[in-house]
This record gives sequence, C-alpha cells and structure tokens, in this order.
Amino acid sequence: MKTIFKSAIISLSIFLVSCTGKLNKDNYDKISNDMSVSQVESILGKGESQASSSVDLGEYGGNISSEVMTWQSGTKVISITFSNGKVMAKAQNGL
Repeated sequence: MKTIFKSAIISLSIFLVSCTGKLNKDNYDKISNDMSVSQVESILGKGESQASSSVDLGEYGGNISSEVMTWQSGTKVISITFSNGKVMAKAQNGL
C-alpha cells in the first residue's frame, strides 16, 4: 500500500512540474508577433480561450477575428491576443 501511495505522489509531482514548468520568463520571451496559435502552444502547452470576436468588413473585404488566450499556474499568468490566428500582443504576470 505504501508503494502505491509513493508512486501516486511521484506521478502527481512529475505531472504538476511538467504543467507549470512551461510558464516562465524564458518561454514568454520566445513568443513574438506573427506566431500562430500552434507555434505558441508548442512552447507553452494548451491554452485556454478567454474571449473571441469576429468582424466582417463587408465591401472592404475580408474578415478580422481576434482571440485572447491565457495560460495560468497559480499566480503565474501569460495572456496572448491573436488577430487572424497570429500573435498581436502579449502580457504576463508573476513570472
């Protein structure tokens, strides 16, 4: 029983470190304008969509979409705004 408990604690610790380890200043600094969502997620892992919008420009042509995604672990937060699927702005807190 103790072995199972120890294994569970070790597995949980490894999982938590792997999830939170990506939210750091070095990875934040790797994010640059015009990166795609998939490029950002390859650095930070899966993000959570907070808001999205889309505007049809009608006769002026095209469609503009935007999405704000966040990555959070405890007090560490990275927030990235995408415009038409590309990084437009980024912010961080607690890194």
